[in-house]
Amino acid sequence: MELHEAFVGKNLHDISVPAAVVDRAVVRRNCLQMLQACDALDVDFRPHVKTHKTIEVARLQVGEQWRHMVKIVVSTLAEAEHLFPFLLECQDHGKSVNVLYGLPIPPSTVRRLAEFGKRLLPGSLSVLVDSREQLQHLKLFNEITGYPLCVFIKVDTGYHRAGVTPSSAEFLNLVTRILDGGKNMNIEFGGLYSHAGHSYGGSSASQAMDLLIEEIESLRKASEIVKNLHPKIASQQFTLSVGATPTATSVQNLIELSDGPQAPEVKQSDALKNCIRQAKANHDRVELHAGVYPFLDMQQLATQASPSASQPSTGPGLSFGDIAFTVLTEVASLYSERDQPEALIAAGSFALGREPCKSYSGWGIVSNWGFDSTIPTGRSGWQVGRISQEHGILTHESSKHGDTPELCVGQKVRIFPNHACVAGAAFDYYLVVDSNLPEKRRDEILEVWVRCRGW
Repeated sequence: MELHEAFVGKNLHDISVPAAVVDRAVVRRNCLQMLQACDALDVDFRPHVKTHKTIEVARLQVGEQWRHMVKIVVSTLAEAEHLFPFLLECQDHGKSVNVLYGLPIPPSTVRRLAEFGKRLLPGSLSVLVDSREQLQHLKLFNEITGYPLCVFIKVDTGYHRAGVTPSSAEFLNLVTRILDGGKNMNIEFGGLYSHAGHSYGGSSASQAMDLLIEEIESLRKASEIVKNLHPKIASQQFTLSVGATPTATSVQNLIELSDGPQAPEVKQSDALKNCIRQAKANHDRVELHAGVYPFLDMQQLATQASPSASQPSTGPGLSFGDIAFTVLTEVASLYSERDQPEALIAAGSFALGREPCKSYSGWGIVSNWGFDSTIPTGRSGWQVGRISQEHGILTHESSKHGDTPELCVGQKVRIFPNHACVAGAAFDYYLVVDSNLPEKRRDEILEVWVRCRGW
């Protein structure tokens, strides 16, 4: 209530900075496009909440009418606990809920996870494992909750951050331990999970979809290994959970094919659909997961993995109009006497993060918000060229975007961050605006979305 009274109804130009701003209209478009693509492909979807960490965006990710089962990934237990009112509401409305803790489980978190699980219905929680040593600690969950914990094996399909490779002896030993000793440990095997984090290195929808096909195929073959080891479960349905924002959102291009397919895209689409059919023939269910797609950022624009939800008529690829999250800050000083004009803003690495983007050398792009409306590209020509803890130095972009407009002290600017997950972590809440409103109201704060903090 205090945040509502402090901000709702005010204009972005009138608030102190730095502040995190979210465009509600863009979030809705991005979430809807993802759900529509999964429905068209007949695959499940498990949104990740690690980027936004809010109930409001989680609700949009799941969709009001799209799913009878609410499946979510969290990266911290704090996220799961923050979502509890929403999860309880879903269960009260007859929807089944499953929250996956998306980190191979640290043993010390089992008790806290179980205490949270007591507040939900049986079957509501799942965890990842990639080591036999983790399994012995899971008994405690059943002792506290009274129901078994669902376990996914984290599979390494090329990112090499976490997981086991399906061809390794450790994978076989882990599968055997789960399936042979599952009853004694009170755990249930849910399926296989991978994360194609290396897809951030791509620069086209075709590259992202190739990785997605490889990922599905890798988990499908891993599932065959599991079922060949244990013929009694040959007809049991496992979930093959794959994705990252570039790979998962690349399936949105399949919807666009109906507007004029070209041979390479059609072949790729057929290959993906064939992978999914083969998984279903093996009694498995494909599930996509992704996290940053509701907000997007400069790193995602660089991958060009999905079509634009804001400007579909402009051709394939994301645009600045698809980025929902910006950091609002203010010009504090001007340095016209330097070799090239520069400006100081009141936002540094603590507000913007310090992750690079492969498409340019800076730490954030200043949008064209607040500048002359004739600037068409979404970017103003200024970028965050240097950064320290609370200082950001604006410099001219080195690319060809026309003349760079002048700045003035006290001017508010909005910055597209390189990585929304990291930039958002500094803030307790988002100030919500809506670009679908009449132009005079587009800078009006309509809501405040509180995000969780900590672990």
